[in-house]
Amino acid sequence: MAFNTLSEALDNLYTTTWQNMKDSVKDQIFDATPFYFWMREKGKIDNVEGGRFITEPLRYAKNDNVVWLGKGGAVSLNDGEFLTVAKFDWRYLVASVVRFGVDDQQNRGKNQIINLMNAKLDNARDSQIDTLETRLAAGAGSQSTGLDGLQLLVADDPTTGAVGGIDPSTYTWWRNQTKNMTGLSFATNGISNMRTMLNNTRNNLNSDSPDLILSGQTPYEYYEDTVETRHRIIGSQKMLDAGFENLAYKGIPMVWSPSIATRMYFLNTNHLRLTIDPMLDFDMTDFKPIPDQPNDKAAQIVTAIQLVTGRRRCQGVMFNIDTA
Repeated sequence: MAFNTLSEALDNLYTTTWQNMKDSVKDQIFDATPFYFWMREKGKIDNVEGGRFITEPLRYAKNDNVVWLGKGGAVSLNDGEFLTVAKFDWRYLVASVVRFGVDDQQNRGKNQIINLMNAKLDNARDSQIDTLETRLAAGAGSQSTGLDGLQLLVADDPTTGAVGGIDPSTYTWWRNQTKNMTGLSFATNGISNMRTMLNNTRNNLNSDSPDLILSGQTPYEYYEDTVETRHRIIGSQKMLDAGFENLAYKGIPMVWSPSIATRMYFLNTNHLRLTIDPMLDFDMTDFKPIPDQPNDKAAQIVTAIQLVTGRRRCQGVMFNIDTA
């Protein structure tokens, strides 16, 4: 019974410690990589409670009743359809914390127990950071492979692959902007294509322009080589203060992430949201016995999360940037 009492005490110690450190851990997770730091700073991490899926309302058509009217003219009263909804499935990020009875028994001193416990919790935090960063640069997720990444939401080929349940091969307004840079020297063609991409994504509306350029290391360095011949431009001071070196293009911060490779994303985060259910917001489950492993237990840190967009056409990507 003494061993069981110790085990139960450690259950409470782990879960209580995690609850006390959860908010700071979340900050560390979202401050660890430039994209998630930017989303947090911009207030684009939203809490949505429950539901089978996440809905994002879309306005896809204009009002047909706006006309120039002459004397005696008639006004149309057509009640046309202009709204629809994109539906995104929840994804579940899970980190397991495993406790072996042998470790509990051998690390009996207070300091030994706390050191081992903190090492396991810190490892769970760092592993979640790596997993989120990897998924960011990926494509469509599933229940087993994580949230929908930028290669789906801002696709190289925006005509294929349903996003939010809407098929872009049918609905042209549900396509992001794209440019294949294969064989094009960045030194010769990079800046001009960046200008065109920016103009395409904002459609001459400065009020609805991309506010972040997220690049791979190689494209970032190509751009840095280009602008250093003129003058060095720092983008966001907040990013710099957080440890993320960044440049700027036409006032838009540009930062690189190792997972993005040879792409350069022009992102309008007014139309991107990282959605989390507050019921499963980096919360730890109870410790449960592991079958056929006496005195061994496991708990999970679970997050219900998804990355969603409500307007693909104002997002863009330049890809295959691999020629200086």
